[in-house]
Amino acid sequence: MFIGFVAGSSPAAPAIFLWEILGVLYPARGAHYTAPRPELENGRPRAHAGPRLNCPGHFFPQLNRKPGIVLAAALIFGLMSFGASVGQAQTSTNGPGLPIKRVLMIFNEGRDVPGNIVLEQAVRAELQRTCTNRIEFLTEFLDASHFSDKEHFQVFQDYIGKKYARQKLDLIVAFPSRDYRLAGDLPKALFPNVPVVFVAINEMEVPESLHNLGITGIVQRFDIRGTLGLIMRLQPDTRRIVVIGGVANVDRATLGQIADASHALEGIEFDFWTNRPAVELPRALKSLPEGTVVLVSTMINDVNGQTFYMAQLAQVVASSASVPVYVFGAWVLGSGAVGGSVVDSEDLGARTAQLAARVLNGTNPESLPIEVATKGIPMVDWRALEHWDIKPGRLPAGCVVRYRPHTVWEGHRALILFVGAVLLAQAMTIAALLVQRRQRRRAELEIQRQRTELAHVSRVSTLGQLASALTHELNQPLGAILRNAEAAEIFLQNNPPKLEEVEAILADICRDDRRAGDVIDRMRTLFKRRGLAAGPLDLRSLVEDTVALARPDAETRQIQISVQVPSQLPAVNGDRVHLQQVLLNLILNGMDAMNSTPKLERRLTIRVSEATDGNLLVAVSDRGTGIAPEEIVHIFEPFFTTKPDGMGMGLAISRTIIQAHGGEIRAANNALGGATFAFTLPRMDQPKPKNAGLPESF
Repeated sequence: MFIGFVAGSSPAAPAIFLWEILGVLYPARGAHYTAPRPELENGRPRAHAGPRLNCPGHFFPQLNRKPGIVLAAALIFGLMSFGASVGQAQTSTNGPGLPIKRVLMIFNEGRDVPGNIVLEQAVRAELQRTCTNRIEFLTEFLDASHFSDKEHFQVFQDYIGKKYARQKLDLIVAFPSRDYRLAGDLPKALFPNVPVVFVAINEMEVPESLHNLGITGIVQRFDIRGTLGLIMRLQPDTRRIVVIGGVANVDRATLGQIADASHALEGIEFDFWTNRPAVELPRALKSLPEGTVVLVSTMINDVNGQTFYMAQLAQVVASSASVPVYVFGAWVLGSGAVGGSVVDSEDLGARTAQLAARVLNGTNPESLPIEVATKGIPMVDWRALEHWDIKPGRLPAGCVVRYRPHTVWEGHRALILFVGAVLLAQAMTIAALLVQRRQRRRAELEIQRQRTELAHVSRVSTLGQLASALTHELNQPLGAILRNAEAAEIFLQNNPPKLEEVEAILADICRDDRRAGDVIDRMRTLFKRRGLAAGPLDLRSLVEDTVALARPDAETRQIQISVQVPSQLPAVNGDRVHLQQVLLNLILNGMDAMNSTPKLERRLTIRVSEATDGNLLVAVSDRGTGIAPEEIVHIFEPFFTTKPDGMGMGLAISRTIIQAHGGEIRAANNALGGATFAFTLPRMDQPKPKNAGLPESF
């Protein structure tokens, strides 16, 4: 950006630019800055207000006290040389066919008029954009607001004539305001052969002399009807419009157009304040009633001859008025006025520059008629809308809203979209995980149900293996009951009956009946389909009942069962049926493992003891063939079996049941032959391990 500034400016511009920066950063004693203020001083407005540097000596006395500035001062001369070389290089690269174009810009008012500042910047920017030649801009200001007499105009004309007598000018761009002399009389007298383009914002008629001189330009009219329409749209309850204007010819022309446009608004009172001095306006504006608005026109001169720029007048009026204020110029927005269908200085400057570019490129100005246009852009100040509680919904389509604070969405749209996308992705991920968790939970419940069914089938299958032994176990008490009943019948036929014998027989019958009932209850319990229901459990009783179920089968196989259970054992927390199923499965597996063992050596030992970690250990040892080393690591896996007709689920179900109780199950070969299957169960007073998170039903 800085290189662009240097290349597009005069050779000394970089040095001047840095010199001004140094003046701001390190001001000399007495330097001060005066901001533009619209207030009245001694009955006259402050027309000239801007930066003023008072630097005695002109060469920054701080250089002697601030060594750092010495380097900056050295940079000034370096930049001057660099800027000069860049300017020479650029001039040479243009070639003979692209010479530098010199454009003289003459302003009727002073340098600090807000409208002129925006207009000049727009003209410069558009000309530099559209022209292939490098353009050198020269500016002069008549300052007619303070020196409006004919003698001053003549002095200014003589000054311009002498200053540019030996300069080759390619174009004059005039910015008249009060009249058109700046566009006609002055160029005609001094530069008759230089084409002229002018731009004016007023309601005055274009003199015929400009057409005769072959001058072209743009006369921009105020969009008075558009502004009145915007007033009625934003404030439909308006009953009175106070128009503030001056008494100069240009002011009267604008007021006349407002008066003509007022006839289109029936029922609205127009009050023209042109006979009041500007210093009296603040007091009068404070007492305006509701239903009134203020429309600020031009005031080149008030009744006392004082001059006001439109921006100055609007700021004085808006700061004092008790009702909303409307204006005609975009450069006035920011003074407190609501807005209007305004003249956009940037757009007008761009149009003027495009016209000037055509003339610079060789088009004869006489072939370009003077454009008289009424072009207004609806524009409002957001702060004024809020101050006067005007609903934004009443704004017309395409209305430009200035000074509106950026919403969070407008200021951080990309960030909000990014965060929203992240949150949406996160929410979708969480939802997917919840769905997956729910599906997994359903699958786990289904697996638990299947395990319960499988455990039930395993119990039924186990009882099927004991069917013949259980039949024999039931036949014994039933046969004894039958024989005792027959004997009792014989004793009752004696005369007299032997009641003592009958009483003993009845006692035997009751004992045999209970014995048969216990066998049936044990079988019925194992046949039931049920989930895990843990509770206090006596291991001694569980072992004895399980052995009672398996003993008839053991006797059939000629297997001796040895039970080693201490008389005093702590209780465990477990489900009786499922643990009985595990123990019964281990007992039957041990007996199956001894099918090829000699009958005299067939011995099954069931031992209950306390392990070193305080848990209770239940071990079932046989004297069978043992387990092959390559098979022992898979012995508890589902569908792994060493039996020709086995399903491979008994030990897998047993391991699941023991783990659900917080214990462990393992297998090992005995030193003297056979194998031992052992499982541990936590004592009642010990908590269930945290890693025992297994299903609760099988």
